[in-house]
Amino acid sequence: MKNRRTFLKTSFALAGLGSVGEFDINLLAQDREVRNPNEDRIALNTATIIHYGLPLFEQIRLAHEAGYQNIEIWFRDLDQALEEGKTLSEIRKRLDDFGMRVVGGINFFQWGVPEEDKRKKALDAMKRGMEQMKALGCSRFAAAPSGIFHRNDVSLSEIACRYREILELGEQFEVYPQLEIWGAGPTLSKLSDAVWVVTEAAHPEASLLLDVYHLFRGGNDFISLRQLNGKIMTNFHWNDWPGGIPRLELKDGDRVFPGDGAAPLDLVRGTLREIGFAGTFSLEIFNKGYCEKYSPNELLKLSYEKMKKAV
Repeated sequence: MKNRRTFLKTSFALAGLGSVGEFDINLLAQDREVRNPNEDRIALNTATIIHYGLPLFEQIRLAHEAGYQNIEIWFRDLDQALEEGKTLSEIRKRLDDFGMRVVGGINFFQWGVPEEDKRKKALDAMKRGMEQMKALGCSRFAAAPSGIFHRNDVSLSEIACRYREILELGEQFEVYPQLEIWGAGPTLSKLSDAVWVVTEAAHPEASLLLDVYHLFRGGNDFISLRQLNGKIMTNFHWNDWPGGIPRLELKDGDRVFPGDGAAPLDLVRGTLREIGFAGTFSLEIFNKGYCEKYSPNELLKLSYEKMKKAV
């Protein structure tokens, strides 16, 4: 009888220990950080660290160390690296070594201006940029309204024709321009105008490059994003703006980390999900104050943590 009681006590104790062990494991699993499924879609637009004046190789290394896997590079930084003796193959290897993917290129090519000489110069530079992007494994780059966003003498029809022209230029490289809006001027600050241009261009690779700050700065309502097909975008510039500055007084450099300002990011993110957007959320800010406050490494690590919470 004693042996039976001892056996039962031991059995119950072991059973209890097993259940406690399972319970503890569940608690530990709950305590672990749940990985954001959108984390692989986070990108860094290197404008975020532009005030440091870092060479491209250093930008790539620091972005990788902070956690970024995707990067939008500036053509001027790429050109500088090439002028200093780097080759496109070496830059591609640098990216591959760090597991980095180029998802876009940033430039100020004046492709949309009516002046023939300026536009020819821009198209020559753009063609060279397309070759560079192809060599780096990237198929998209920004076509910002540089040179026209502040003008009133350029019609949307003219812009659509010129946008189609650069889309056709991209066919030989399979690298295509994304029409970008800038919020501070009368031309291509409205989402509706940009949609009209990409529609009128009538090209299968026409696409948009939108920006949380620029949409707001241009007086757009974020609910309008519901009218889009998410496949028309491969990148979306992700940022925020401070709530204490009137909209028309906001400057590019006022942009802050996502989640630190007044932008309705939950609404924007939810809408993008509903319309089928599957591209990258690319952090783009020009905040000089951040660069004065943080080291490049600190800023990038902080920005990545902010992005994980905001996408």
